[in-house]
Amino acid sequence: MKGKAGKQTRRENAKAYLQEQLKKGHKPEKVDGKTTNKNIPLTEGDKKRINREIENLSTKKPKVY
Repeated sequence: MKGKAGKQTRRENAKAYLQEQLKKGHKPEKVDGKTTNKNIPLTEGDKKRINREIENLSTKKPKVY
């Protein structure tokens, strides 16, 4: 999708992914810059970052060019 509807859908999907990740309490592990199938627990810093990102996705309006 292009335009405003596409941006809105991406924001909603990103927000849903982050909320689910926060609920589960783990994230994919990265080794040498590559994501693995192994999950590791979220740190307190991760939880703060995710909450901040969810808040930003919830409140900010996408820019229309």
